[in-house]
Amino acid sequence: MKIVLSVVLAMLIAGCSDEKKSENVSATAEVAKEVQTVQKQPVQTRQNDAMQKVAAVQKAIETKKLVVVEKVTKDVPQTTTADGAKLFTACSSCHGAHAEKKALGKSQIIKGWDKTKIITALKGYKDGTYGGAMKAVMKGQAAKLSDADIKALAEYISKL
Repeated sequence: MKIVLSVVLAMLIAGCSDEKKSENVSATAEVAKEVQTVQKQPVQTRQNDAMQKVAAVQKAIETKKLVVVEKVTKDVPQTTTADGAKLFTACSSCHGAHAEKKALGKSQIIKGWDKTKIITALKGYKDGTYGGAMKAVMKGQAAKLSDADIKALAEYISKL
């Protein structure tokens, strides 16, 4: 610390014109006095002061982050929730208005299926890993559905 202070003092003194020397010398003397005062404080006090300053900076950073997040989320349009009943209208032409029919007389009746089973089936149709005789037809239907649509549709069908 003393070395750094000496270098700073030397730079200030060497780089000053005669008229500014007296101002810089008094400013340097004040800085040196402050450094001595801090050095006389117990280490614990200096550590506590430093920790308080760090905490204040961290709090300021967090506050800035929150402001940024609030601004970003404020500008992002809210997504609409998928409507299972509305989505089911495309299904009802084959499965019946209450999911009580075998689609085209070939599929299983889906009324009474739980949400997990419906999600598994729709995702399987979508990726081609599920299905029997109606696999090709259902793959085309399921391909149009997002994950949110599938969840909403499964929720709706499971309650029919």
